[in-house]
Parts: sequence; structure tokens; C-alpha cells
Amino acid sequence: MSDATQGKQRSLRSLEWLNFFLADVQTGLGPFLAAYLASSGWNPGRVGYALTFGGLVAVAIQTPAGAVIDAVHRKRALLGANLGDLVAGAFLLMGRLSSMTVSSAQFLIGGSGAFLAPTVAAITLGIVGAGAFDKQFGKNQAFNSAGNVFTALLIAFVSYKFGYRAIFVIAALLAIHAAVSLFAVDATQIDYARARGSIQEQGQTKATGLSSLLEDRVLLYFLATAFLFHLANAAMLP
Repeated sequence: MSDATQGKQRSLRSLEWLNFFLADVQTGLGPFLAAYLASSGWNPGRVGYALTFGGLVAVAIQTPAGAVIDAVHRKRALLGANLGDLVAGAFLLMGRLSSMTVSSAQFLIGGSGAFLAPTVAAITLGIVGAGAFDKQFGKNQAFNSAGNVFTALLIAFVSYKFGYRAIFVIAALLAIHAAVSLFAVDATQIDYARARGSIQEQGQTKATGLSSLLEDRVLLYFLATAFLFHLANAAMLP
């Protein structure tokens, strides 16, 4: 096996563990927030407003986030910066829970969350290319799911022993592991053109535009299904 192949394999292993720890961080800052706010004396209405605000921030930022991810060459640095925003949001939630601090934390968490999964997908595409993307993305999701299960069990234990506030300490600590995995990915393995979905056409590399999304009926049906799922699911947890 050549050095280049070995380097690529190391980057892919690091990418898989990055997915594991990213799931850890997001699990710690997501589903348990409603219970944490309720245990701190917030009524269901205030909890609902807080969660809705974070969701609206994520939705509003998703489209410009995709354009930023496509444009930025240093995708590891972009992902690292958004990990930092997640940690900042966690620290805000550990303090006094006023409407301002919770809204600020939700803004940071919702805004950074819009960048995480698409940036990981772009890095994956940039390393393996479109032909091997499905296989590698499947491995990424396997690690992501394992991270969700691991963190749910860990946080259940930690919150039982030390209280809900300890959840955010765990999320911040796991973000460090995510950052280590991220910067273990070799930046030279990430091809910028591949990472933004460029295609070869008449000997030139071109990126497809937004119109290509509107022409894909399967994607539009999938988006409608995802919308209906989240519309039905949004009210369940609070």
C-alpha cells in the first residue's frame, strides 16, 4: 500500500470518528435541552419558544451555509469554528438561564448546527469523490448513530449522578475529541472542486447551479417528505 493510500485511509478513519463525536456533541445539546429548561422552572410555553427559536435559526442559515461551505477552501477550519460556537452555546446554558442567554445559546447552537453535517459531507466528497461517496457516507452515518446511542446512555448516567447542568460539560469535553479527529484529517486529501460537487464537462471542471436541484423530482419529493416528518415530529419532545 502506497503512502498516499495509507494517508487517505487514516483521513477516512479520522472522519468516521469525527462523525461519532459530532453526534455526541449534538445529542448533548439537543434533545435534553427541553428537560433541562423544564427542570430549571421554565414553563412549557417558554421551553417551546426557546426550541422554536433555535430551529428557526437553523432553517434560516441552512441555505447560505451551503453556499459558504462550497466557497470556503479551508473546510476543516470552517468546521472547527462551528464546533467552537457549539461549545460557547454550551457554556452559556451552564450559567444563569435568562431569556437572553438561552436565546443567544440557541442562536449559536442552531447556527453552527446548519454547518456541521453539510461540511462533513463536503469533506467526505472531497476525499473519496462521487463514485465512492455512498459507501463512505454510509460508514459515517454508522459512526454517527453509534455516537448517538453512546451519548444518550452517557448523559442519562451523568445527569442522574450530577444533575442536568453536567450535560453541557460533557458536550464541551466531547467537542475537544471531535476537534482532534477533525484536524487528524489530512487537508491535502480534500479536493476543493470535488468537495463542492463539481463535474467534468468538455475537459473543464464546472459546479452545478441551483437550477439542477429544481429539476430533480426525486429530490423535491424527498424534501417534501422530510418537511412533513419534521412538522409532525417538532411538537413531540416539548
